[in-house]
Amino acid sequence: MDRAQREDADNLMLLCADQHDEVDAAGGLDLFTVEKLRRVKQEHEDRIRHVTGLGSDRATTVVRMVGSVHGNQVELSRQTAATAVIARDRYPLFLESYTRHGLEIDLRGVPGESQAAPYTASQATASRAYYRMATQLVDGVIERQLRPGITRDAVRHVSVFGFARLPLLVHLGSRLDDTVPTDIYQRHREDESWVWREEDGLAPNFAARVDHDVPSGREAVVLINVSGAIGAQEVPAPLRGMRRWEIRPVGAPTGPDIMAARGCLERFAEALRGFFAELEAEVKMLKRLHVLPALPMSAAIVLGRVHHPQVHPQLVVYERLSGCYVPTLEVGGPSGSSVGTVARSAGGSSGWAV
Repeated sequence: MDRAQREDADNLMLLCADQHDEVDAAGGLDLFTVEKLRRVKQEHEDRIRHVTGLGSDRATTVVRMVGSVHGNQVELSRQTAATAVIARDRYPLFLESYTRHGLEIDLRGVPGESQAAPYTASQATASRAYYRMATQLVDGVIERQLRPGITRDAVRHVSVFGFARLPLLVHLGSRLDDTVPTDIYQRHREDESWVWREEDGLAPNFAARVDHDVPSGREAVVLINVSGAIGAQEVPAPLRGMRRWEIRPVGAPTGPDIMAARGCLERFAEALRGFFAELEAEVKMLKRLHVLPALPMSAAIVLGRVHHPQVHPQLVVYERLSGCYVPTLEVGGPSGSSVGTVARSAGGSSGWAV
């Protein structure tokens, strides 16, 4: 090639010095072939052309929250989140994290994050402290970073990625501003991706039904069976005398990969809105709703977002520990309340200290 050909835009590939050394090394000639470099260049140009072609109205502010769930952690880098939102024809804007380029809400450093069963009295005390610190971390990001951007009209759309304990995901959902359009993403086990699948028309509907029909009091229970099934025998003893609902898929089995397409999450949100509207209209004395969730993580965020603290009963969200369900977090009371003594029945107090 002459100089003009070498410097033509179709032949240029800009690399940092370290990458130049790697690509130009004699030992890498068989790996970094002309064909491979042209393909990488084309894919990069296509991606940038797509992103820069999106108007300002397609910007989205990304919120990422990651903890440890049963000892499992997940990769959720900026690039991973960007790939997911770009697939939905948006381009990502990131909040500043506490550690530059890290996560916006990183729960992995909170004492007690890796606490596992068995669940003892001392661990119960530690759990209260953990949830108090974790919710404060969530609230700090919302109040000091996200909400000011919404107030200044700098945040017009939000994309949420969450991998954490279900009660904290419900809390996160409850703190999201319901006046700002929000997309919630799900991590898919099949390919470990956060990109929503194309709609396949098979997303199930969801419905609520009375599972234990007794006169309504000031407290009730709901089993949300989506990613799994919680049986009546698993309901904690202090809750068994209460009126109980179940929310589950219609005509489809429960399962961990049920939220394969975004339409499934939207239908779940519709079912929750219908359920809370029914409670508001027919069970006016209900003040506390004990929630036993078997939910995909995206659905837990939706639960918190759909719940209205001024209109709907306070939620007491349970977590499965040591093979039983334990109340861990209140949503709709004082912000981020961890649960003390719960399961007060209409006839008096019969509960356990947690």
